[in-house]
Amino acid sequence: MSLTPRLDLQLKQRLALTPQLRTRLAVLRMSPLELAEEVAREAARNPFLLHSPPAAIAPSDGMVAEQIAPALGFHEDLRLQLSRQDLPPKTAAAADFLIGELRDDGFLDVTLAELSTELALPLALLEDGLRALQACEPAGIGARSLPECLHLQLRAKGLGEEDATQTLAHLDGFGRRDWPALRKALSLPLPALKARATLLQSLTPRPVPEATAAPAQHLRADLRLERNSDGTLSITQERRAHPALHLDHAMVARASDDGFAPELLERARTLIAALEQRGQTLSRIGDWLALNQARFFAEGPKGLTPCTRSDLAADLQLHPSTISRAVSGKAIDVDGRLWPLSVFFSSAIKGADGPVAAGAVKKRLAELIAGEPAGQPLSDESLVEKLNAEGVDIARRTVAKYRQGLRIPSSAVRRRLAKARRGADTGE
Repeated sequence: MSLTPRLDLQLKQRLALTPQLRTRLAVLRMSPLELAEEVAREAARNPFLLHSPPAAIAPSDGMVAEQIAPALGFHEDLRLQLSRQDLPPKTAAAADFLIGELRDDGFLDVTLAELSTELALPLALLEDGLRALQACEPAGIGARSLPECLHLQLRAKGLGEEDATQTLAHLDGFGRRDWPALRKALSLPLPALKARATLLQSLTPRPVPEATAAPAQHLRADLRLERNSDGTLSITQERRAHPALHLDHAMVARASDDGFAPELLERARTLIAALEQRGQTLSRIGDWLALNQARFFAEGPKGLTPCTRSDLAADLQLHPSTISRAVSGKAIDVDGRLWPLSVFFSSAIKGADGPVAAGAVKKRLAELIAGEPAGQPLSDESLVEKLNAEGVDIARRTVAKYRQGLRIPSSAVRRRLAKARRGADTGE
């Protein structure tokens, strides 16, 4: 047997979600208020940090409804549930990371394949993390689509995998109460079909319903529009909304001599670097908006140019999930009025003079309904006709979807509400 030393090269996969990377991703997603709170907490326990809180900014009189953003209220509960699952460390880390990627309504709007590519993590590991997350309550958490959300809820209510899949495949039949067709398709007796229909009625379209969301909080501007004297536009960071964070170099020098708390010094440097990268990313997004949404800044929402987050990601050569984090919970101050960055991204609808942004169409739809005659609400078909007359090629089902997204009831409900108000006014 030879005892000669030998050097071998081996390729191994490891979890690439380092503390530095997790800090960078978390800081990028934070709103100004969340960022200020997190920085204050870290500065209070880290002697290497010198911290100045953001300036107090009074809310503008021109605040828009979208300025209200739900605070994160369910994330810590999910982390507590995960801690009780006795997961392997890597799976637990992946699941914990995915919690930070959830939207305010509990959906996961980035694909695992995208995250795997961006973070250099094995796709199988992210899938294990998502399964652990989706095993938590509320049922449907971590769903990537409405069908998956409903499927997870049906499984939580006791249906098997195949039964849940078949039930969702025949939603239209349940909606029409087409019992003969459903009996033939699902091979279930009428009482079982009616019980299944009742089960479907108990489902919710969002993993985290609005009724259980955390208290709302006001947005603060991360960016500010500046109109230059030569007529050009520029968008800069709203420095007053951000905490100032620096290293205490005297403390660093003393610690270097004494070998004091190197892990705290590393945490301080990591957080400062994450803040700088967050600012650089938002500045790049601001430059892009000034160039690509100039009509919006001149005309308001009707001048919105159709573009998506994917367009922005491609132009800035960033990953789509990076753009999603950077836009989430952020706002821009335009002449004293706050607009969420999400306003600037919408799909295109065919128009007579070229593509029209879906966001602009939604605003026009709300204006048409707001101006409808009292007691004579416009039907979705009438709204289609009016929009078509204005050069917007839109289908009735799209109008209905936009109306529902604006939380505007149907014309029949609006008519009944108007009649009830008239009755209350006349004492009838």
